[in-house]
Amino acid sequence: MKAVVKQVPEHGAVHVVSVSQPSPPAGDEVLVRIHSAALCGSDLHAFEYIPSYHSFLKIPVVLGHEGSGTVAAVGPEVTAFAPGDRVMSEAHLYCGTCPICRRGNTTLCENKLVLGITTDGVMREYALIREKYLHAVPDGLSFAEAAAAQAVSVSVHGVLGRVTIKPGDVALVSGPGIIGLAAAQLARQCGAAVTITGTDADEAIRMPVARAMDFDAVNCERENVIDYCMARYGRKADIVLECSGSSSALVSAVDAVRQGGTILLLGVPQRDVTFPLARMIRAEVNLISSYGSSWEDYEKTLALLANGSLSIMPLLAPYPVKDAEKAFHDGIEKTVVKPVLQFVPDAG
Repeated sequence: MKAVVKQVPEHGAVHVVSVSQPSPPAGDEVLVRIHSAALCGSDLHAFEYIPSYHSFLKIPVVLGHEGSGTVAAVGPEVTAFAPGDRVMSEAHLYCGTCPICRRGNTTLCENKLVLGITTDGVMREYALIREKYLHAVPDGLSFAEAAAAQAVSVSVHGVLGRVTIKPGDVALVSGPGIIGLAAAQLARQCGAAVTITGTDADEAIRMPVARAMDFDAVNCERENVIDYCMARYGRKADIVLECSGSSSALVSAVDAVRQGGTILLLGVPQRDVTFPLARMIRAEVNLISSYGSSWEDYEKTLALLANGSLSIMPLLAPYPVKDAEKAFHDGIEKTVVKPVLQFVPDAG
C-alpha cells in the first residue's frame, strides 16, 4: 500500500513509497481505510529535519497524525465501531495508566507515543488504531475537515480550557495558520474583539483568508501592533493567543499585552526563548501554556465543526497523494493554509 515516509535523517527525504499492509485487527484494534491526512507544522518540521527533532523523530517513519477515514475491519474486543463507520484519530497515543493519565490529563501522558513522530502515523492507505483513540465523524463533516479537526482541537483545548476570555476583551492572535484562525473564531465567539497578526510571508494567502473571515489582520512587519491596538481599541491586548511558535512573536507578545493580561502559548517554538521575566512579574502578566487536546476537546471540536460554529473548509487545500512532496513544499512556503492529502479520490 502507499504511504508517505520520512526515509533518512536529512532535509527532505519524504517520499510516497510502498509499505506492507497492516495485519488484521486484534483485540481493541480498528483497521481504518484512510481517506484524508492533513499536514501539521510538526510534519513540516520533520520534512525540514530541524535540530529539535533530531533526538526523538523515529526514522524511517510514516508521517502524519491528522487522519480520517472509514472503518475497514475491527478486532473482537471493539464495541463502539463497525465496518463502514466514519472516524478520525487522536494524535497522542496515551497509556491511560500513568499517574498523569489517571488524573485525566492524557495529553501529558508520561509514556505517550505521537503518531508520525515517534511511531508510524496516518499518511498511508490503511492504519491500525486502537478503539480508544478514535472518534466518530458527524454526518455532514467532510473527511478533510475531520482530519484537520485534530489541529482545531488544540485551539479548543487552549482557548476554551486553559484561559477565560470575556465579552469586551481585546484578543490579539499571533499566527494566521489553522490553529490561529480557529483560536480567533473561538475568541470572537467568547465576545472578544479580535485582531490577527502575521508577517510578509503570510500575505500570499493566510492574511487574505483572515480578512475574508472578517477579522482585522495586521502585518507586524509593516505596522506597529501596539500602535494599532491603541488606535483601534484605546489599550493594549487583554490576551495574546500566540499560535505561530515564532520566537520573536513570543517576545513581542510581552510588549503587546496589558498589565495583568494573559499570554496563551499555543504555538511551540523550535528553540529556547529569553523572556523579560522581571518586567512580566512587575506587570503581573499571566503566561499560560497549552499543549495537545483531551478526549473531550476532540468531541467538542467535532461538534463545533458539524454545527457550523467553526469554519475551516476555506483553510484546507487538497492534494492527491502522488503530489505529497508538493504539499509539503507549499506548506513550508505558506502558499496554502492547511494542505490535506487525499488517499481516496474526492474524499472531501
